[in-house]
Amino acid sequence: MNGHLPLRLRFAIRSSFTTGFAILFSIATRAADAPAPREFAPGVRIDWPNLTIELDAEVVMRQGPLELFACSPNTKEHESILKVFAKPTHIYQAMGLVGLTPGRPVRFDEKENRFDPPTGDALDIRVRYTDEHGRTITASPENWVTTTKPQALVLTLPWVFAGSSTLPDGRFAADIEGTVICLVDFEAALIAIPALHSAANEQLWLVAKTDAIPPKGTKCTLLIRSSKRTTLEVELVDEHSVWHDGRLLDENQFSQLVRGRADDPRPVDLVLLLPPYISDEVAESVLRRLREGHKGTLASEVRRIPAPRGLVPRDKTRLKYTP
Repeated sequence: MNGHLPLRLRFAIRSSFTTGFAILFSIATRAADAPAPREFAPGVRIDWPNLTIELDAEVVMRQGPLELFACSPNTKEHESILKVFAKPTHIYQAMGLVGLTPGRPVRFDEKENRFDPPTGDALDIRVRYTDEHGRTITASPENWVTTTKPQALVLTLPWVFAGSSTLPDGRFAADIEGTVICLVDFEAALIAIPALHSAANEQLWLVAKTDAIPPKGTKCTLLIRSSKRTTLEVELVDEHSVWHDGRLLDENQFSQLVRGRADDPRPVDLVLLLPPYISDEVAESVLRRLREGHKGTLASEVRRIPAPRGLVPRDKTRLKYTP
């Protein structure tokens, strides 16, 4: 039947099939070739392609009130679900290497006579472990804790890279206190919640959700990364296609790229590059359709570029643009 099709149509079908196959092959090849996380220090690995820190951990508590989600060994295991084997200094250094910027732990403002909550880059934290059936499970800290008082809304725990502090003698405070991931106010917190929660026993606001936590002694991996995916920069070719990372993507592929993987719900900051022949109206139309099909907030920025970097609109053979 192909013999009866016009030559131009046969070429278009073949070109479309070849491009689609090349995209799938490229994705599969990149996944297969992705390097394994590299050891940075004892108990700390860096997954460079995903800018994620991996920490060796172990379940040490499944019941009772909590002050921390994770602590260092021989420090606060009686009030923390996990113990982390890495030295907090090394965790701090690894987080900096993947582009995370520390803020500060809770502090008292003497001038205003008040406590200020922790600050720092927002984080996404997960726990990965293997259950008794050999299945790999990835859980959020929210899955393992609950409030001490009834709560109508779903519990969410925003995290920030507070960064702990340096003591007058030069030692890193989190190394001494073991305050790796904190649920209440600690001036030595490495990672904290950007809100004020007293560490007084009678005011502790979270308890361990026993049924959700694997048995004591379960080996885990703590995954720490930015709460946002890296900035996504694409060039708009026309109203229904973009150029990204050496590939032409149609509208559906572009939408999927913005949504990300099913196991990575983090939002993305989108930068849309507009060559001279693309109007502002076309760009706004593209962004409007993206937002309509996108769950959550989509942060976007539009930038003008002097010339196409990928394709020109008349390039029907989908070759790279050559000025």
